[in-house]
Amino acid sequence: MKIYEIVPVAIGRETPDVLIKNANLINVFSGKIEKTNIALFKKRIAGIGNEYTTGKKIIDLKGAYILPGLIDAHVHIESSMLSPVEFAKSILPFGTTTIIADPHEIANVLGVDGIEYMIKSTEGIPLNVYFAVPSAVPATKFETSGATLGPEDMVSLVDKYPRIIALGEVMNFPGVLNCDRELIAKIEILRHKYKKIDGHAPGLTGKELNAYIDAFVRSDHESELPEEALEKVSKGMQIFIREGTAARNLNSLLPAVNIINHQFFSFCTDDRDPVDIKSRGHIDGIIRTAIKKGIDPIIAIRMATINTARYFNLRSMGAIAPGYKADFVVVDNLTDFNIIMVIKDSKVVAENGRLSVKISSIYKNVPDTIGEINIIPPDKINIKVKDIGKKIRVISIKKGTLLTDEIHIAPKVKDGYIVCDVIDDISKIIVVDRHKASGYSVGFVKGLKLKNGAIATTIGHDSHNLAAVGTNDEDILIAIKRIQKINGGIVVVQNKQILSEMPLPIAGLMSDKPLETVLNQLNHLKTSIKQLGSSDDILMHIHFLQLAVIPKLKITDKGLIDITKQQILDLYV
Repeated sequence: MKIYEIVPVAIGRETPDVLIKNANLINVFSGKIEKTNIALFKKRIAGIGNEYTTGKKIIDLKGAYILPGLIDAHVHIESSMLSPVEFAKSILPFGTTTIIADPHEIANVLGVDGIEYMIKSTEGIPLNVYFAVPSAVPATKFETSGATLGPEDMVSLVDKYPRIIALGEVMNFPGVLNCDRELIAKIEILRHKYKKIDGHAPGLTGKELNAYIDAFVRSDHESELPEEALEKVSKGMQIFIREGTAARNLNSLLPAVNIINHQFFSFCTDDRDPVDIKSRGHIDGIIRTAIKKGIDPIIAIRMATINTARYFNLRSMGAIAPGYKADFVVVDNLTDFNIIMVIKDSKVVAENGRLSVKISSIYKNVPDTIGEINIIPPDKINIKVKDIGKKIRVISIKKGTLLTDEIHIAPKVKDGYIVCDVIDDISKIIVVDRHKASGYSVGFVKGLKLKNGAIATTIGHDSHNLAAVGTNDEDILIAIKRIQKINGGIVVVQNKQILSEMPLPIAGLMSDKPLETVLNQLNHLKTSIKQLGSSDDILMHIHFLQLAVIPKLKITDKGLIDITKQQILDLYV
């Protein structure tokens, strides 16, 4: 669109391409609701006002509410297990028209090839997809990654792809505090190109938080408590309130939001699987919950639109105003927030929860280095007792958060070996290096509530090595070997029989199948996991047991990791 083309439409000398009439417009600037018409030209808003009465096409909203397209401030597409195009299909009916994606999952497997795949495959689709170039590939020194992304790679990517608008979450906050030269170089490159530096600082406070922010980190999505979020806001950070599948911080953080500070809060999903998206929605579901919890609807809408757009300097998004992109969500009321229609680039793309357009990318290829599962399957993973009476370290997971605890227990012993204890909810976990076949580690985890069987997966944040959890070695080893045979994915085994599997051929992270197929496969997987005895949705929790940047105890292919002390621990206390 050229300025000289849209001005005649705005002034009334030319007919709008589309006229949206009888709208109750949510004005995120004034905070008011305006009964008005909206004139559109190409992909932009030409003008707003009741003086616009005609258009080449007319959409009569009959008094429904119209608001800007919703924005997800921080999301990993890979965590949906969908290809980028299928992910777009999953969220557009829920009103999300813009996302800021951090492709560090695929980058940790395939490096630059993986990032370029994500960027190219989102060309030409009706979803604004901006990217944060990953800062942590590998994420830490405590895991084996499939690739390395250095400062020179970042220079090349940022210069080549204008949709890169930020440095991805700086998870290695100890590296910042210790002035790690390579990490600081990455930050310097991006900040001198006026890109945002996204943060990841769970529990960081006081002097350490000051030092972290000194590195130009200006956002965070890891706050768990209102006090933590408010300290970060007071020191100039934008807080992305996260509501994912495993990590859910909305209810905890909403009390921190008020009429004075709300512009410094945004919404994000971070990691949400497609079954969860289908049942709870996307950013719209977060708005809906926030309203029910007492947040003013206008404030909730601002947190999902203009706040995020302004943080990322997306100058034409996040509001309904002249010159802005014609991306809208139409809802029936501001209490239930039921979505009637989604408009993207002046075109209706979804109605009543269903897509009304076909979506495809102009880029059809996947990298040649797609990520073959390269492991040496162990024959045995039993652990001989070193010292009778000595306690072992166990990872204890907590519902609704990615934080874990370290607990010490007297292990259950049989024939001189440590075994699982289903009565005390102690399962075994093995993490196998799937990139270089360098080895594996074994540990134990509490909180999965498994009674029998095993689950294996090649999704394991952030290096995505192969992990298997279970109650017995036989099922664990069968699941590992099956994962190798299907070249990545998720497998559920019980009594030496495969109950369910979901191949993920794109880097061992994403399916190449359509959305509905993935939904069916994932539902079958979750049903099978319940057969193993767990009543909770534990799959996403399993995917985060390797995450060596969130306290307190995690496990990688190199062993048990104390995140706070930044060291590898022995199984025995």
